[in-house]
Amino acid sequence: MLLSALLVAFLAIISQWWFFAPITRCMTYPLTTGIIVGVFMGHPMLGMLAGANIQLVYLGWINAGGVMPSNTMVAGIYGTALTILSGANPKLAVTFAIPFSLLGLLMVQIYQTINSFWVHRADQELDKGNVGAIRWLNYVPSFIVSFVVYGIPAFCLVLFGKTWATALINAIPKDLTTALEVVGGLMPALGIAMLLNYLGKRSLNAFFIIGFFLAVYLKLDIMAIAIFSAAIAFLIFVSQTSGKKNAHQTAKKQVRRLSLNNRTGQTEAVATDVATASAEPETISADDYKRKLTHRDLVKTWLWEQSDEAAYNYERLQALGLTNMMIHPIRKLYDDPKRQAEELKKYMVFFNTEPHMVGPIIHGVALSMEEARANGQAVSEDDINGVRTGLMGPAAGIGDTVQQGILFPILASVGASMALAGNYLGPILFTVVFELIIYSLGYFLFMFGYRQGKSSVIQILKNGVIDKVTNAFSIVGLMVVGAMAATRVTVKTPLVWEVGKSTMKLQAILNTLAPGLIPLGITVLIWWLVAKKVNPTWIIIGIFVVGIALSYLNVLGIVK
Repeated sequence: MLLSALLVAFLAIISQWWFFAPITRCMTYPLTTGIIVGVFMGHPMLGMLAGANIQLVYLGWINAGGVMPSNTMVAGIYGTALTILSGANPKLAVTFAIPFSLLGLLMVQIYQTINSFWVHRADQELDKGNVGAIRWLNYVPSFIVSFVVYGIPAFCLVLFGKTWATALINAIPKDLTTALEVVGGLMPALGIAMLLNYLGKRSLNAFFIIGFFLAVYLKLDIMAIAIFSAAIAFLIFVSQTSGKKNAHQTAKKQVRRLSLNNRTGQTEAVATDVATASAEPETISADDYKRKLTHRDLVKTWLWEQSDEAAYNYERLQALGLTNMMIHPIRKLYDDPKRQAEELKKYMVFFNTEPHMVGPIIHGVALSMEEARANGQAVSEDDINGVRTGLMGPAAGIGDTVQQGILFPILASVGASMALAGNYLGPILFTVVFELIIYSLGYFLFMFGYRQGKSSVIQILKNGVIDKVTNAFSIVGLMVVGAMAATRVTVKTPLVWEVGKSTMKLQAILNTLAPGLIPLGITVLIWWLVAKKVNPTWIIIGIFVVGIALSYLNVLGIVK
């Protein structure tokens, strides 16, 4: 048990200490961490089932803009560990995980508040010309904080928690256990409703209903519906883009184009006609640069960028991590250590964007500007930070929407469904495919941003294709989520009436109208509450209270 406690504690540490994103990215998701905790504690199947059940609640909990509505890392790891320690039904994992997730909000507040101190220390070290200290400050203090805040509690839970966890389960009356299973059957409706609120558009909401009834009537599994919806989305995307192709070729369109005025050294937005725009004059050709970054330098910088949230903090968010990222290219471009420190100071300002899929294009653009600055071009610090600051919002909007609001729920829905069917490939495929897409696209955009400079931003963010791609992914997401509502909101009504010598079962009557009306009605009701801006914490409390009450009244039961 000691080894298990140490391994789970380390997993809890890196779930918050994001020292290298390709390793830690999916440690925020219960679907991934559930099976890992299960392996560490000798119960991989129970861990996978517990993690998948927990994940369904958090399908729609999107962490954007530095705001964390619930701590899914703590929910997944601690909730799964307690489920395994107690030997409970994996459907009860949700009831264990939710209190931990709320406690986890306090933990993340402590973590990000304390990390703010290292930012000021980094300022002082750069004033001294001590560039190397940035590396240490980005990794070591934040690890220690995560060790204390996340690691020690997880270690104690696994090492000392079995006795009281088992006693807790044994002390729960059978009727209450059944009621908590009903709560677990209701909880996925919240995650689904939050996704619908994020994905839903009046013109696309019908695809949710289509996905729901494909699962109910045709009994299609999630993978089949995902493939079917992808084909529909592709046909719609092609029809939208081909229909306007000729119009785009002939019409003149005004866009806002970021350009660098080499005479004034100022970054400005210039309205230009796309049909007649020409390249602006450069004082020095990039081919004649004396200081150049090689492809190997760019790859190293991209790898360092994967640590941009290791010391994530409330005051400047990604600033310390991005300063750490720029150490290597700045050292290649400038020989003087004092100049290196001065150049790095401009990155110690508040910065926050989607970090690994779309956001890297900003860093590629910044590198191209840094290279021009080092070779005597009229590029000021304000130019570089002006472009970075101006682009972090649009990149975050696109990146968070596509990654967390569309890509993640589609893949997590498929992975969770496979996991709940007892298939170990579910969490594995989710983790591998999700990260492969994120980091492949992030690497491409990083390099593209460097090669094309600011014009790449116009091509990526201003050409109108993004909206069509987002709509296409939304169609897939809505149909998959519809199928999830049909199969994972697992409640029914056991109400029975005796009318003379006849027995009337309410569930049978509802099934003659349309199967799955109760899960659909519950999902739509919670969707309405979310759309009305009701705090999700209050919805969780309401689900607990109403679910337990209706179970005791024999109004709701669980689908076995």
